[in-house]
Amino acid sequence: MGHLAARRSDRWLKAWQLARPGDPDCALVLARARVLYAWKLRGQARAQDTSQRRFEGFHRELLASQADIRRAAELHPEDPGPYVAEIWRALGLGYRSREMRALWSEITARAPYHFEAHNTALQYWTAKWRGSKQLAREFAEKAAASAPPGSLLAVLRVIAWYENHADELGDAGFRSPQVRVLVDTALADVALADPDHPRLPEVRHVLAYFLYRQGRYRAAREQFRKVDGFTEALPWRYSYVKSLYYRAARTKTGRKALTEGRARK
Repeated sequence: MGHLAARRSDRWLKAWQLARPGDPDCALVLARARVLYAWKLRGQARAQDTSQRRFEGFHRELLASQADIRRAAELHPEDPGPYVAEIWRALGLGYRSREMRALWSEITARAPYHFEAHNTALQYWTAKWRGSKQLAREFAEKAAASAPPGSLLAVLRVIAWYENHADELGDAGFRSPQVRVLVDTALADVALADPDHPRLPEVRHVLAYFLYRQGRYRAAREQFRKVDGFTEALPWRYSYVKSLYYRAARTKTGRKALTEGRARK
């Protein structure tokens, strides 16, 4: 709902706030919408291609979001949601590592295996944001190793590898024994997950892409069949032609899966 308010009209959210000013759900949606709106103002271009005007609006909204986040947390102290929203604030404003660790403690005290929180926090620890390749890898490994089966957190190892190496290696890197093991472990975790887990489609997008890059087309096709064309998922969202990239990979997967199937008969 925060995405809806940030990207389209927020008239309904303002009406909700006026009608129920003490509603914790409304406060959470408002906080998330404020942070997401800040990122909308920034745009998706690289820093060197982003105008000063965009950065000013971005930082202004992120700074203002702290009051909304704090109010949402006060209205529902046990909810990790406001703190999860703050991770994107931490990314944009450049929280120091000790500040991020303090924020992370607030989240894990309330929801130790929260997928969105882990997936977003991983971005903070990547080299392109506030961490390094080693810190991203260590964060993913620790989270995946401590999580119960079916939590979906095993895919963090796959995502960390992608963030660390996707720009350096071709298909050979994706098809290495090490990466194949990471993907297979994540597939096993997905098999044990709740079919109604709200983040399951995002994980399937990642696995479909990796299986496609590994030439495991029948397995990739199975994952593609279980998701829709949501191109804001990883890795499609990193492309300037997201929908075309997604459709090209899906189409090639379908075609190659037929060939792969005939070759095994």
